[in-house]
Amino acid sequence: MSSVERMVALVRASQPDTFWSIAVVALLLALAAAAGAFVYLRRKRLMEDTPTAKVRSAAQGYLELEGRAELMDGDPIHAPLSMRRCAWYAYKVEHRERRQASGQRGRHWATIERGTSEHLFHLVDDTGRCAIDPDGATVRPRRRHAWYGATRIPGRFHPDDGVWWARALGMLGQPYRYTESRIEPGDPIYAIGEFITHGGAAVPADDGAAIAERLREWKRDQTGLLARFDADGDGRIDVKEWEAARAAAAREVAAEQDHGGAPPPVDVLARPRDRRRPFIIAAGSEQALLARYRLAIGALLALALPLLSASLWAIAVRLS
Repeated sequence: MSSVERMVALVRASQPDTFWSIAVVALLLALAAAAGAFVYLRRKRLMEDTPTAKVRSAAQGYLELEGRAELMDGDPIHAPLSMRRCAWYAYKVEHRERRQASGQRGRHWATIERGTSEHLFHLVDDTGRCAIDPDGATVRPRRRHAWYGATRIPGRFHPDDGVWWARALGMLGQPYRYTESRIEPGDPIYAIGEFITHGGAAVPADDGAAIAERLREWKRDQTGLLARFDADGDGRIDVKEWEAARAAAAREVAAEQDHGGAPPPVDVLARPRDRRRPFIIAAGSEQALLARYRLAIGALLALALPLLSASLWAIAVRLS
């Protein structure tokens, strides 16, 4: 009997409940892997089709930038576990606990605390700087460390400070595991998202709203309004006089804008309003990220295609 014949006999002889449970799980795994490959393929093509812009000449809208990470002015950002300065962090604290399910032995790691940085930081290239708002982003940091300890709050020991054998010994018997990822100042950064300039001359001012607000201020002071614009002295503002007031308000608003009344422009890269477009921040270059996506696509397809083929073949045999 050939190997194929033995497999056919095994499929037909298996218990219905066992067979269909395995077949459904295999199909779901295959579909999930295929879906993951599609997501990575879509991101890869979108990144390849989106030209890299410079901060100074970037147009408003969806684009990608490359530069290096820098902290913004103000209080520095510190990663909560290692207390190291960084531009972005994510951390997790886990505790080793006994399994509560009946019939299961051993221990597992239960997450008791986790968090992700929401602080803005700068991406700087050779033309300027852009604030990065990481809210809602898929972040791929350059550094990721895991170490162990006896208390919920880590002590002074950190994996960057010791040799590999000290880190290995540190995990033995320790009830807490700490995981931390960071983007640090100076790290190369690739980011793709929605570029928006807030304030300044780069964004046209809403003159109509500013003029209307100025007229509302004047109307609150009726005495001053009449003294300034009641040309015929009849105690009221007629249509012609109101047009003169509107023209005066327009001149004042324009003069304030010409003399720096508008706030300086601030460039921000943030999550796109179109949620179908990815928002990615990665420590490294675009080419390095594309290489990772190619590997992920290949690995997921290598899992999905054989698993899907085998599942469909087994179902066909079972139903024949």
